[in-house]
Formats: sequence, C-alpha cells, structure tokens
Amino acid sequence: MLTLNQFLKNNKWQSFWIIISSLLINILALSSAIYVIQVFNKYLTYKLDSTLIVLTVGVTVAFILEFFLRFVRGLLANKASVVGKRELVLKKIKQAFTIKLGVLDSKNEKQLFDNLNPNISYNNSDESDRLISLIDIFFVIIFLFFIYLLSIRLGVISSIFIITYLFFIKLKNKYLVNLTNIKNKKIYKIKDIYSDISNMATAVRTFNSKHILYSLFELNYARQRAAEVKFKNYNNFYNIIFSSFPVLATIFIIYFGAQEVVNQNLSIGGLVGINILNARMFSPILKFSFLSLVNNQENNKVENIDKSIKENVDGVNPKIISGLLVLKDLSLGFPNSKEVLFQRLNCTIPSGGIVVINGYNSAGKTSLCKSFLGLIKPLKGSILFDNIELNKFDISWLRRQICYLPQEVELFNLSIKDNILINLSKTQLQQTNDRVLLKTISSVGLTDYINKIPDGINQIIENNGKNLPVGIKKRIGIARAIINNGKFIIFDEPSESLDNKGVFDLYKILNNFIKLKKTLIIASHDPNILKSANIVIDLSTKPIPRIGIRKKRKANA
Repeated sequence: MLTLNQFLKNNKWQSFWIIISSLLINILALSSAIYVIQVFNKYLTYKLDSTLIVLTVGVTVAFILEFFLRFVRGLLANKASVVGKRELVLKKIKQAFTIKLGVLDSKNEKQLFDNLNPNISYNNSDESDRLISLIDIFFVIIFLFFIYLLSIRLGVISSIFIITYLFFIKLKNKYLVNLTNIKNKKIYKIKDIYSDISNMATAVRTFNSKHILYSLFELNYARQRAAEVKFKNYNNFYNIIFSSFPVLATIFIIYFGAQEVVNQNLSIGGLVGINILNARMFSPILKFSFLSLVNNQENNKVENIDKSIKENVDGVNPKIISGLLVLKDLSLGFPNSKEVLFQRLNCTIPSGGIVVINGYNSAGKTSLCKSFLGLIKPLKGSILFDNIELNKFDISWLRRQICYLPQEVELFNLSIKDNILINLSKTQLQQTNDRVLLKTISSVGLTDYINKIPDGINQIIENNGKNLPVGIKKRIGIARAIINNGKFIIFDEPSESLDNKGVFDLYKILNNFIKLKKTLIIASHDPNILKSANIVIDLSTKPIPRIGIRKKRKANA
C-alpha cells in the first residue's frame, strides 16, 4: 500500500475526484436493485402506471449519471496513470544504472536487468486502477451488508460464495506465478540461443554451428511450448470456475430465497434485488486480486533489490585526490564459483607510480583492472584510494578520477563526439571546449579518419561500433579515457590492435602522463611499456602474485 499512498500524495486533485466519482458510481449502481424491489413491491401491488413511470425515469437518470461518471473517472485515471507510469519507468532505469556488477553470476545478472526492463509499450495496470478497485471492494462489503439487512440466511450464502471465490483466486495466483516463472526461464533460454544465431552470424556459418544451435533451439522451444500449454490450461480451468461462480450463486440465492419468500421472510422484489447485488460482487473481487498480484510483482522487481548489489552513489567525494592506491590482502575470483584468480595481493602504489600488470591469458589482468573501478567485487581484501576504501566513495565521482581504457572497447550508439565526452560531468563538459576536444582527437590519431567521414565528429556510431575498424574503436576508447584528465590511468592492453603510428601516439600520451605525475596502471605485454614500470605485478605466479620493484624510468617509443 506504500505505492498507493504515494499516488494519493502526488495526485491529490485527481485522487479526490476519482474517489468521489467512484463513490457516486457505486451508489448509483444500487439503483437497479432498488428499482426491481420497488417495481415488485409497489407497482405490482398497487398497479399504478405513474409509479412505474417515475421508477423507470429515476433508474434511467441514474444509469445516465453512472455512465457519465465512469467516463469522467476514466479520463482522470488515465491522466494520473501517465504520471505514475513515468515514475515507475524512470525508477527502473535508475535502478539499472546502479546495479553493482560482478556480485551475481552472469545469468542472474542478466535476469536482474531483464526484470528492470521498463517495457514502456506494455499497457500495465497502475495506481489509479488500484484506487478504483479498492473503492469497488469497499462497496462489495456495503452490498453484502444490504443483503444481510434483507435476509440473514441469504447473506450467509453470499459470504460463503465470496470466501470460496477468494480461496480459488489465491490458489490460481499461486499456481500461475510458479508456472509463469517456469515459462519465462524457457523463454530466456530460447532468446539466448537466438542471440547467438543473430549476433554471431559469421561464426555460425564459419564453424558450421547450425545443427547444434538448431537442435538446442528446437528442444528448448518444445519445452517452452509445453510450459505455455500447461499455463493456458490452468488459466482456462480457473477462468471457467470464476465465470461459473455468479451462476452458481444465483441458483443458490434463488433456491433458498424462494423458500424465504414462501415463508414470508422476504418479498419477491427483495429476492430479485439480492440476486442483482450478489451478481455484482464477484467482478470487483477478481479485478482487485489481479491488480494486487501485478502490483506485487512490479514492486518486487523495483524494490526488492538487495542493497549489497547496489552501487554506492551517495559516498564521499574528496575535493583533492593525490593518486595513492593501496591493495590489502586482495583476492579475486568469480561469483558463485570456487575458482580463484589470485589471492593475498598486497601492494602500495604511490602517487605518480608506474605499474605494469603482467601474466598469461586469463591470469586475471582484466579482472584486476576492473576491480579498481568497482566493476568486480573482491572475494576478500580491500582497495583503497588515498587510504579510503573503494566502497566508501561515490562510485560515479571516483570513476571520473580514472582514465580507463578496457581491453575490448565498447561504444554507444551515439555520435563520436558524445562517445568521447560521455564520462564527463556537467561541470567538466562546460570546461571542455572544442579546442580541447580537437586536441584530444589529434593526440590519439583520429583526425584523418574524422575528416573522411560525412558527418565528421557528429557521425552516429551504429551497432555499438561493431562495424568499425578495431584500431579506430581503440583510438576512440583512448580519447574517451584521457579527456577527463583523471589522476589515475588504468589501461588494459592499450597497444593491442594499434598500428605503428597508433602505438607511437600511445607512447607519447603515456610519457605525457608520467610528466604530469599521474598514477599509471597498465596491463600489457608490450616490452617498451613493461621496461618503463617501477612496479610489476606478475599474475603468472599463483596463488599469490609476485611484486617486482624497479627503478623508475620513462616510457619510450
């Protein structure tokens, strides 16, 4: 009910009129039952045409008013729902941005992101619907109260039917939620297989993977269809039960009500009126239970995210950071796995230090680089920047103090300019003019390429840059890394995929960083970079990496 309270607070005017109109609609809904009761009790007794005309005009006016109020209520609810939907979508997007990577395994991490998919095209229920449904439920109680006033015996029968109806609703929700989860798991598997077919089309053809992928797709699709059929069968079974309840209730009401009429405990008009009221109670109950189920599922996706997998965006952000980095008893591995890359790594990297991370493939070089940015959670130990633990920082602020180049450069479907400037804060963007941007582009060797393409620096990158030459992607990645002028430089295999000119430009950039006394941490096999280090972390030595201290030298080209 917290979400509904927020809706009432944020939409006071709309909520007030939705409540008023819903109250009037439900009061007017009583008119049909009162009309029938009065026709049987007054007109058929006294046979006055004027009485019938007055009653019919009255119930017609009530019907017209009810229709008009339902229309107005719908307009108000739709207007309020747009705002509510916007808040839910934006809340999900913010959650997606703050998930801490590396805590969950890849499968659960992907499922978490899928749960937070805003799915803006889906016409989901909202708080205005739940508010209306809640008021309708209140009037179900009022209707039941009126039935008790007319006949206690029929009131008990109606109560029994409602309790049984609620029991079947709960049973249905329990089974269908479980079946939905099973069905969704099958769908995820099918999507993963098709993702390989579409995203790795070249590899599929090159390595003749069709027969394996087709067999896997066929098998999982068959399982998904079986789960879908089971879901539909259960859903159909319960829908038949729910549609039968008003009919069964009518039969019992008429059966026992007729005995009440014969015993002169109830009039015929009262019996018909009770039957009308009883029939109107089932639909609001079913709607309310459905909306409550959807509400719980949506809220669980947004609210029930453990704080341990949320990034800290409210931590400290010192005005000055010196460049000191300390690793204390650091161990890295993979979540939910016994595999450990290395353990008990202890190293103090002074401000202005030049560190090279060395080791064979899969030794953990990339994982160590990512851990400095909080992208991988250590199994044990801690990482301290200026003697402050990494998890105490505002992680967004800390990442802006780091010039980071990943081994595999990932680009956004934005312009080249926006890709380069994307890590800058609003203040940094204001301070970064075109001259600084062009100088950065020139320093990484992108000028000639940009001058050749139609829209220059405003050229939109498509397909996340997968169609771009690898060397161009690497240069854009370097430009994006260095433009924020961070105190820490963390490059993962920076010379990889670069031609001789690109490597030469890279050396110039590194030499400039050394002159500026920045702290360099580079994962590389490049002998020129390696011999420039004053600290070498050799991850080939297991399980405890070997730390080598060298005399400080300049990187040279």
